Amino acid sequence: MSASMMPPEQFASLISDASDEQLAEGMASNREPILEEIFKRMPDQFDPAKAPDVTAVIEWQITGGPDGSTDRWQLAIKDGKCTCARGGDAQPDVTYTVGPVDFVKLIAGAESGPKLFVFGKLRIRGNLMLAARVQGFFRMPSAASPS
Repeated sequence: MSASMMPPEQFASLISDASDEQLAEGMASNREPILEEIFKRMPDQFDPAKAPDVTAVIEWQITGGPDGSTDRWQLAIKDGKCTCARGGDAQPDVTYTVGPVDFVKLIAGAESGPKLFVFGKLRIRGNLMLAARVQGFFRMPSAASPS
């Protein structure tokens, strides 16, 4: 089943059950479609009730790409809506920099942002007060119960 057909809860379960080595292999061979699908779905997971009156640009920099490249994605939150763009040229209010394995674990709810930050696996630049709130703006999938 491709990532585009997978419900968020099933994706979270898959990530939670995988080893770091399996996640690294998956991201090495399927990085582009996985990142595209994650960011395509972020606006759908946005909960405007959790971000009233928030206007912000959040940038994700996912390191460890081919030849050491970094993928950049920007989320813009304004007027109760969230939009997403690859790259983007807006000045970010918050920039998160993280490796691919820790990124998918964070997005799937299998790892916490504060833990990754404390252990130096998640770097944050910009408005730290906003950065502490961003995860709460989105509905986090929980791992699906095994069938």
